[in-house]
Order: sequence, then C-alpha cells, then structure tokens
Amino acid sequence: MKRIEVLYGGGKYTIPNRDIADVQKEITDALMSGSPHWLEANSGEGILEPAYLLIASGITVAVVDVMATVTSD
Repeated sequence: MKRIEVLYGGGKYTIPNRDIADVQKEITDALMSGSPHWLEANSGEGILEPAYLLIASGITVAVVDVMATVTSD
C-alpha cells in the first residue's frame, strides 16, 4: 500500500495509492503552469473526507512518504 502525508496550513492530510514522485510532479507542474491547482487529498482519521488543497505560489506544502519508514518484521 502506498500513502503520502501532506502537511498544509498546519494540518495533516493523506493521499492514498500514489508515489511521492507522482505527487511531487503534480505539485511542480501546477507551480510551473502559473495557475492555481487543487490537489485532492483526504482529511481526518477513521472516516476520511475529501479535501482539496490549493497549490499556488507562496503557499507552503510538504509531502512525506510515510510508507518509506514502515518496515515489515
């Protein structure tokens, strides 16, 4: 299972089933286009709700590959 965590506006959001490189490319492409872009993510724990994060110049966003730190024993 793949999952990316997004830190945005003081909150944590998740994007399931995507690679970090794919999410980074979507964000980079949005910034390079010069037009605002809405990144789809999930909000909450347990019952997830759709969240749409505005990607535009001057807005801080961080992506974390949380599955990269999960190890199987």
